Amino acid sequence: MRRFAAVVLAGLFALALGAQEKPAPEKKAAWPLSLADGLPKELPGYQAAPTDPLPDTDENEMGVFTQVARFFQRIENATTTRQFQLVVQDYGKDKNLEAALRQAMAEAATHPGVETRDVVIAGLKAFAVTDRSSGQPTTLITVLVLPSRLVLAQGGNVDRDAAIKLLSHVDFSRVAAAK
Repeated sequence: MRRFAAVVLAGLFALALGAQEKPAPEKKAAWPLSLADGLPKELPGYQAAPTDPLPDTDENEMGVFTQVARFFQRIENATTTRQFQLVVQDYGKDKNLEAALRQAMAEAATHPGVETRDVVIAGLKAFAVTDRSSGQPTTLITVLVLPSRLVLAQGGNVDRDAAIKLLSHVDFSRVAAAK
């Protein structure tokens, strides 16, 4: 009987170890949470917010959109904090946002202390705006992932080059493929 119990316990122990060694299959998020699949959960040098906000639907000048976001910050000292938010916005299949984005860039360029630049990030068209009018830079980079889907990088106390570097952690192909 003891031998039987020892064999059973050894078998259960082996099963438990085997279960621990195999990673659990990653659950595939359903729409609209799937929009966040390409966003990093961590950024080097930044702390991630403990939870992500729930998907949201809203409307702006370009139309109705659904968005998901992740927020990060880095506290460097008592007076310097850098904040960085990544947002995916989806405006629906029939929308083409490039003309509206170009118009917004032209308008932003007319403000003193604001720098605008067209950039390419991961082979995608992107538009960068940095406002230095208040001293510390505030940067917004909009990446056109699909004609109707954007990745926005919003950086408080983050300049354009740093924001572009942080955007390299986004998996744009997963953002584009989200359904």
